[in-house]
Amino acid sequence: MPSTLRLSSLLGAVRAFTGPVPAPPPPGRFERPPVPDDVRHRLEVAGNRARRSVLDPLARERGTGTVGFPRRLNLPSLDGATAAAVQIDETTCGAAVLAMLGLAGDPRAALRLASGDPADGFARLQRAVHAATNRRALGPAGWPRSYGTPPWGAARFASYGGVRYVHRVAGPRAVLETAVAAARAGVPVPLYTGGDVTGGWEAAVPRHVVLLTLADGAGSGGSAVLYEPSGAGLHTVPVAALLDPPPVPPPGATLSPSTADRTAARVRKALTAAFGGWPHVVWALLPERPGRWRAGAAGETMETD
Repeated sequence: MPSTLRLSSLLGAVRAFTGPVPAPPPPGRFERPPVPDDVRHRLEVAGNRARRSVLDPLARERGTGTVGFPRRLNLPSLDGATAAAVQIDETTCGAAVLAMLGLAGDPRAALRLASGDPADGFARLQRAVHAATNRRALGPAGWPRSYGTPPWGAARFASYGGVRYVHRVAGPRAVLETAVAAARAGVPVPLYTGGDVTGGWEAAVPRHVVLLTLADGAGSGGSAVLYEPSGAGLHTVPVAALLDPPPVPPPGATLSPSTADRTAARVRKALTAAFGGWPHVVWALLPERPGRWRAGAAGETMETD
């Protein structure tokens, strides 16, 4: 058995949890969810920083950043509080990601969080999301809370404005290509990460959830940003590495002095950190209904189905 055999490869080989890969949103800036009048009026008296935190909870306007230098993601706040967007325990990475995805697509919800105690509100939101995703995740039965959030439960709950999601095993390259294309169009994509069977089946199943928030460039070029909830970090990685991850060096391996090998090692380290300490993407939630696009006087807009 190959040393890097992944569960996603096995599931893909037997066509389990695969299905058709949805077409990504078309290239170009994706219309952000509209800002309701009541939210707009509340923000008129807020400072620029507070306004940005509500309207851009994922800090996408800050750009892609630099590989190997993660930035901290803070929660929306009207009073300048700097509470980190961190998961509350080891089981709520998926809930934290889905909560931030929802806040990015709902300015009213982001304002509600920003108006109170952001850290307390985010903790309560994670608990509510976790309960919702795990309810009836096994038919009439619930998914055990200690096992985190199952991909199918997350897909049923996930939303970004009018966009809904389906879950797909990340075996075919087309899954990650679609995820990157969606992020380039402005639609965030939750990704499940994990290991391979060399670490046992427990490591090979989905172990952590991160959020692909932003990507630039074209094809395999450019950079991508992932929100990693255990450390509330925004990690920048090359799109090429996300699509085709560099190999994980074996324990105790000596690093070659070549520039290419050192660069690959630096990228691999950044990618592993962005994945929450895991080497691979094993599952993805892809936007299924990105809406109907039309060109207007103000440019591209979105009409949800």
